[in-house]
Amino acid sequence: MKFICVILIIITGITQSAVGSVPVITVDGFDGSGGLRLQCESKGWNPEPDLVWLNSEGVTLTSESPDTHRDDTDGFSVKHKITVYNTDTKYHCRVRMNHHMMEAEIIPSSKMFHSWRSSVILISVAVVLSVIAGILITVFHWKQRELQNEDQRIQREKQREKQRIEIEDQRIQNERETLTQREKRTVESVTSLLRNSSVNVTLDADSAHPRLIVSDDGKQVRYEDKQHEGVKNEDTGHNNKFDTRYCVVGNEGFSSGCFYYEVQVKGADWWCVGVTRESAQRKTLFSLNPQDGYWTVCLRYGQYYAGEKLVGLSLSVNPERIGVFVDYEKGRVSFYDMKSMCHIYSFTDQSFTKELYPVLSLGYESYNSTGPLIICSDLS
Repeated sequence: MKFICVILIIITGITQSAVGSVPVITVDGFDGSGGLRLQCESKGWNPEPDLVWLNSEGVTLTSESPDTHRDDTDGFSVKHKITVYNTDTKYHCRVRMNHHMMEAEIIPSSKMFHSWRSSVILISVAVVLSVIAGILITVFHWKQRELQNEDQRIQREKQREKQRIEIEDQRIQNERETLTQREKRTVESVTSLLRNSSVNVTLDADSAHPRLIVSDDGKQVRYEDKQHEGVKNEDTGHNNKFDTRYCVVGNEGFSSGCFYYEVQVKGADWWCVGVTRESAQRKTLFSLNPQDGYWTVCLRYGQYYAGEKLVGLSLSVNPERIGVFVDYEKGRVSFYDMKSMCHIYSFTDQSFTKELYPVLSLGYESYNSTGPLIICSDLS
């Protein structure tokens, strides 16, 4: 910081040892309003001197904080401060005692004030930035803590939900197993009753489609890609022979009570098993559904159905042995998977007035099964 300081020493009278030091003017910073604080100090006076500030016109200025104290060896020391606002103006510091006087002067330059303003601005900016930074850091930490708390809450919720789902899944699994076991026990207990109604079923080769081969004992039927030897499409010699669907019916019909039989379907990729009315249509195309006189369960193109695409079935395992039970008077036709001991489907509240015959199908003219169907004899 640059300033101009001119020191005038005026000594009048007789010099004594009590004369103090030359006044020293220093800059003591700035006040809040932008004024420049000046301090004047002189030491070694005795007795106590007077220290005054004067402006360039010789007018005495009021000191802000006069300070005088005495040292036993060095005499009196005086120190006064003033605040000035004008630049390039002389200010005098005068110390007087009796006939002795010393004076110093200073001319504050505009650079001092510019320096102050720059300092104030820089300090203010630094303070503001520090406050903003502090606020941002506080907000950041608060947000971080809030996010951590929220994340922990979400994790706890997820954990509770996971546990709830696991408990619910376990409950459902237990109920499913309980129901499966109960159903299995029920089917097992019913199986003996079903098989008590078992009948000896043999297949009527005369009813079979010309491309079906029925075994000599009437217990098996399979598809063969050629017609029976000596059989023609135009005249089969049997009016009850199927001509479009690869079907065959049993020799025996039933018109009362209950009857039951089982068919092995393992290895067949297209099949229908069930019963049919004696008068049901066998020529040209027809459905294997109750409205056409057929009550069946089917496997078509990998999907299981009650009837021919009548009701879709969702089976947990692929049946290998189908049990067919008919209660003629009650109008009920039921189907069972005898390997897994599960009920598959039941047609109920049907009306039967004529004989019912077992019926098996291995497809139709645009599709055929690769495996045989076998009437089971070992119902033990």
